[in-house]
Amino acid sequence: MSKPDQQNPPTTVLVVDDEDGIRHALERFLMRLGYRVLQAASGAEALDRQAAEQPQVMLSDIRMPNMSGVELVPKALAADSDLAIIMLTAIDEPRTAIECLKLGAYDYLIKPVDLDELELSLQSGLRQRQLEIDRRELEQWLAREVAVRTRDLEERTTVVEDIALTALAAAGDWPGAGEAVEKLAKELGTSADDVSREIRKRQAPA
Repeated sequence: MSKPDQQNPPTTVLVVDDEDGIRHALERFLMRLGYRVLQAASGAEALDRQAAEQPQVMLSDIRMPNMSGVELVPKALAADSDLAIIMLTAIDEPRTAIECLKLGAYDYLIKPVDLDELELSLQSGLRQRQLEIDRRELEQWLAREVAVRTRDLEERTTVVEDIALTALAAAGDWPGAGEAVEKLAKELGTSADDVSREIRKRQAPA
């Protein structure tokens, strides 16, 4: 069995089930794989543990008293949209499990859980989680780069505009001034009259 990278802090899995035996059995299996495991016996306890410990993965039963797995999924994702949620469902609950997927759960497994399937689902869910995090960070980086480059370009454009206007103001009766004003106005997205007025402002009184 492959294990999480031991050079990094262990991935934390929150196991949510109202049956003690199932929670403990899953904990033993997941700890052998190298995961750090938290337990919760109810949806409310799961949300408390999530807030305190910030697990990367949640394994949750669907059928629980007071707060079902269906109710837990959106609450858990509201607290951490990157949380990979894998539902544990009875064989007669596929429609409910699919409802959980629509609410944002990553996968569901039928009880009694096949441990090989559980291991693969965990690995796949964690990969998908990391891809989403990487994609979001890349988008944020690109947005910052665009903002910086746009600001730099605007600053350079302002400098070039100032130099051009000052040069035309100093050129006086240069024969090519009219054509230069037209070209500069086009580049600046304004009218030749506006450029001419700005040039006259910069010309020293005779």
